[in-house]
Amino acid sequence: MKKIFILSILLLTIVLPIIAQKKTSATEILDKTSKRIQTNGILSANFVLTTNENTKNEGTVLGTIYMKGQKYMLKTTSVNTWFNGKDQWTLLAGDNEVNLVTPTQEELQTSSPSAFLNLYKYGYALSVKDTQLRSKPSWEITMTAKSKKQEPSKIIVIIDKKTYDILNLRVCSNGNWTRISISDIKTNPTLTEAIFTFPANEYKNCQIIDMR
Repeated sequence: MKKIFILSILLLTIVLPIIAQKKTSATEILDKTSKRIQTNGILSANFVLTTNENTKNEGTVLGTIYMKGQKYMLKTTSVNTWFNGKDQWTLLAGDNEVNLVTPTQEELQTSSPSAFLNLYKYGYALSVKDTQLRSKPSWEITMTAKSKKQEPSKIIVIIDKKTYDILNLRVCSNGNWTRISISDIKTNPTLTEAIFTFPANEYKNCQIIDMR
């Protein structure tokens, strides 16, 4: 019995640090991914966004995104969005009006691509496992809301182990899933942060509707 007890203690000594390290590793991965977005210049990527409501595919959107930290410029065939860290401009395709707002922090959590990486600090349990996507060794991190009232209720992000690029993002909100597949990620050193502000001189026929 004494030997079994000692073996049990040794087993716990080995296993418990591994469990703790697993949770810490998820945090470290998200922190490093966020830091890459914050410090490595302006990143650009192509994406495919698919939404599902009640398991029914509600449509697919193709687009390009430029981002640095929380700042981003989103360009699709249906809508263009600019966010410079404070103000946000939204232009629907074929429209001649641009809506200008100052989003709240809560609103940014559902609209800013990089905000999802920091949600784990606000009431989410983390788990991480090894996976592979597009032949790239990756981590799959699941963020599960601790409160049943919290939205999004679950976020699953796949991150490239080598580059810390986000390859795929799945978000569950009110029981409906949105999937974002990301590709062609690269740093654009020649771009300036002006790209995150609405270029009024390029849209002279558009009226800015200031809703701030």
